[in-house]
Amino acid sequence: MRHHNITVNAGRAFPLAAAFYSLLVFFAAANTFGAAAPNAVPAEFQGTWVPGNATCESPVRMQIAAEVLTLVNGKDRAALGGIEMAGPGYFQPDYRGIMAVLITEFNGQQPATATFNVGEKKGTAQVEFSPVMPGNATAQSKAYNARISKLNLARRFPLNKVPLKKCAGGAAPAK
Repeated sequence: MRHHNITVNAGRAFPLAAAFYSLLVFFAAANTFGAAAPNAVPAEFQGTWVPGNATCESPVRMQIAAEVLTLVNGKDRAALGGIEMAGPGYFQPDYRGIMAVLITEFNGQQPATATFNVGEKKGTAQVEFSPVMPGNATAQSKAYNARISKLNLARRFPLNKVPLKKCAGGAAPAK
């Protein structure tokens, strides 16, 4: 068996390794920045949603952008971020339908949840506001109730559990 002696010149090996590492980091970053945000709302759900029996000029609406859900009632607005699109585990294990769920302030109190393609009907939506929970037994429930009470979404925006339709055209609000 013949062995080859390989001599590595330290002056050449380290700059070559650094260059390789730099290219690796560059391509990883380019791939990351070129992709949509992992929790971004899919384009098909972005836009303006109004009550099903209203016109698209309705002053009461839900506007969805990639990373924020904005509730509107005339001049009153509430923008809710921290968007998380629920995965398949949100529904029963054998669910194979077209409904999708958007949860606001996912790492917080989750004041509103929007469901798209409600009842397996494409182009429909419904938003549900979290209620104040009775009792204040724990620090978590006190914080939850304080946030939900402060937002007062059900009183400010008459959209809770109302069937919504998507309006054609019109851009979603900017972040």
